Amino acid sequence: MRITATEELGMRLLLRLAQRHPRTVAVTELAGDEGLTEPFAAKVVGQLRRAGLVVASRGRSGGYVLAAPPEHITVLQVFQALGERLFNVGFCERHRGEGSGGCVRQNDCALRSVWSTLDAVVGDLLAGMTLADLVCGEAATHRRLQLRWPLTTAAPTASTPKGVSP
Repeated sequence: MRITATEELGMRLLLRLAQRHPRTVAVTELAGDEGLTEPFAAKVVGQLRRAGLVVASRGRSGGYVLAAPPEHITVLQVFQALGERLFNVGFCERHRGEGSGGCVRQNDCALRSVWSTLDAVVGDLLAGMTLADLVCGEAATHRRLQLRWPLTTAAPTASTPKGVSP
């Protein structure tokens, strides 16, 4: 499983807008804050606008603002706007293998059960988190997650080596 660059950067841009809500923020400011090129930031914010998560305004003081308060926009909504679900009913048809028939495991597939459960669990997690939850910072977000899913003992940090649990 991977989070795409568009999903990650879309989340970061929305968090910037949430921090400044209800102020309108120019795409140049958003791009600069996140170290992105303006065209790429504009492309991602355009996707978020088409999904109804942000509203654009033109003119000298134009830019973008969240379409709803940060506490009403879930992380799941953002991922749905920018990417695909982890697993959907069309997955088996798209990955059926060679030949003209359907998947050889169509009638009895233990993997389908695993993938659909994973999709539901991740969807539940993302639906339960809003932009307002995330603007409070990493430590507070980690504490909130630990209350619901006590899986790890320490919050990850930027200095945690890849592949090493904190």
